[in-house]
Amino acid sequence: MGALLTAILLAGCGSTTGAGAPPSAAAASSAGTGSGPAVASVSVKTLNGSPLTLPTGKPTVIYFFTASCGPCATGVKNVASGLAKAAPGAQAVTVDLDPSEPTEVLNRFIASVGNPPVTMVRDDGTLLKHFNVDSLGTTVVLNSSGKEIFRGVDPSADETAKALAAAGS
Repeated sequence: MGALLTAILLAGCGSTTGAGAPPSAAAASSAGTGSGPAVASVSVKTLNGSPLTLPTGKPTVIYFFTASCGPCATGVKNVASGLAKAAPGAQAVTVDLDPSEPTEVLNRFIASVGNPPVTMVRDDGTLLKHFNVDSLGTTVVLNSSGKEIFRGVDPSADETAKALAAAGS
């Protein structure tokens, strides 16, 4: 896990956007279609220590970032905007891929982007592997059945909202 995380962090933030981003091999059959298999359940802890199981049973956008990634601030804002444009019932989970970032740094980061209504998780590699993430800024949208229906790198707020709408929010 350490080598993969190091490679992602060294590669920097994603520069491809939305639907133009090539999906990973695991998502290739389901990206944008909603016809892929349901994602297996995985349990993690939120930044405040609460348990969280993904998928959640409702449309969910998951955004992978680090607080030290400058463009990731825009990515979190786009997730929040996309969530606000989607119908009620959807949720957003932001996943910090740098377990060495202190909680106060993450809290300052979220405050700097306007304290959006997101659930924050500090990943120990569990979600990185589970969702086959290979780039900072990766955004995954799951429908209420837990099927991955969208994957992109730093999609716009409109692309995120459209994916959440397709997810049935």
